[in-house]
Amino acid sequence: MSHSPVEWPSGSQILLDNIPPSIACSADIDNFFKTRRTQRRMGTISYAELGAWLDLSCRAQLVQGSDCGFEISMRPAPSAGAIHPIHLILSGAQAKAWQRYNSVDHALIDVPSNLDAEQVRRAMLEVLPVPDATLILFAAEVGKTATKYEHPASLVWRDAGALLAVMGFAAHALSLAFCPLGVTGEPWVGQLLQHRGLFGVGAAFVGTRAANG
Repeated sequence: MSHSPVEWPSGSQILLDNIPPSIACSADIDNFFKTRRTQRRMGTISYAELGAWLDLSCRAQLVQGSDCGFEISMRPAPSAGAIHPIHLILSGAQAKAWQRYNSVDHALIDVPSNLDAEQVRRAMLEVLPVPDATLILFAAEVGKTATKYEHPASLVWRDAGALLAVMGFAAHALSLAFCPLGVTGEPWVGQLLQHRGLFGVGAAFVGTRAANG
């Protein structure tokens, strides 16, 4: 069984490799897990900081072909069949539009969409009032996982949990703030593109670590 991947409308892109890193891992492994905590006070994150965090948590380290109709990849977070069906859709504090993280090119690409980013941010800020943070929606392309597994939904949700955990560890290592939200991201993710094929499986905020976070 093969799958034709979602064709993303593409706008301008920001290549994060072209931005010099401004932060590095600071936590040592001995006390890493004992000191990790969810941070709920956040400031604005720069592209340099965002790039370092995405590089550590989400970047594709190896890409190879498959018989599923799309490439599979090896990344920091585990994924059933190395499929990684979850797309990261971002909206910064001052952003009027959406960006998608391309894990292979390590780039943020504008996503033309009729979905109002400001409206979605307002709804998410009711869950966690961090107006300076960057919002991340988890947009799952379930059809990709369905090419290999009979019951893809369960595996996609497990992928989402694993990804959230790795993101949280990476944020702690870089002294950033990260907080998952208790929402799926629906109905907004399903409205992101004109055609169907995406479903919300989570959301989170990321930012700099504020005092008393």
